[in-house]
Amino acid sequence: MTRQLNLRVDDEFAERLERLSRKMGRSMAAVLESIGTPAIEAAEADIQFEAEALAAWEEYELTGTHVTAEAVNAMFDDALGRAKSITEKQRG
Repeated sequence: MTRQLNLRVDDEFAERLERLSRKMGRSMAAVLESIGTPAIEAAEADIQFEAEALAAWEEYELTGTHVTAEAVNAMFDDALGRAKSITEKQRG
């Protein structure tokens, strides 16, 4: 199912998008979706990471229970893996 959105953008953005879509031979909607999907996924991953970090900090403040260095490294490795996956999708 698709849905129509009406967006207000400045003239320069609209002109650049129109030129890009013509060069790519795709509709402006398809270009926006292909560019926007990885950006949305990255923003969602950032928000999730921040929420998890805040929850861990709050847990530490309440209980004094801490996370080991290995667990922190694993969290950062996971975040880096998600970022690389998103980057690969953008290039793909």
